[in-house]
Amino acid sequence: MTQVRWGAYDPPILLISTPLNGLASGAISAVGGTLTNSAGALYADAEFIAGAAFSPVAGAAIDLWLLRSVDGGLSFEDGASGVAPSRDPDMTIAIRSGSGIIPRSGGGQLVLPPGTYCAIVRNRTGAVLPSGSAIRAATYTEIAN
Repeated sequence: MTQVRWGAYDPPILLISTPLNGLASGAISAVGGTLTNSAGALYADAEFIAGAAFSPVAGAAIDLWLLRSVDGGLSFEDGASGVAPSRDPDMTIAIRSGSGIIPRSGGGQLVLPPGTYCAIVRNRTGAVLPSGSAIRAATYTEIAN
């Protein structure tokens, strides 16, 4: 009988950072850098790391989309600075609320595109994101033995 288990995490990759600097609550970020899933990883666990203390409200979250490119990065699906994609986010990361805190929050089993992609984010924290904030992810896959 075949057993399926998770593989180990690969080293973390940066999904998006600079476009998060000073991003207002309710705003859509600029697009992050282009990434390629050359190893063919199936999943990633992602985490939001606040760059400094801020005050997220109750129910705070960060919506994350991975905009796919089927032509190797020449063009991407709809979504741009200030424009949310027409589909649901690939992941919503719940953010702990509090006053003057530096949250580090994560989400699991983000399904990765097979080719080239870039990230875009909607800030739903109720506060401006501090400079130095980032979303990174560690990829992994299933292993059958």
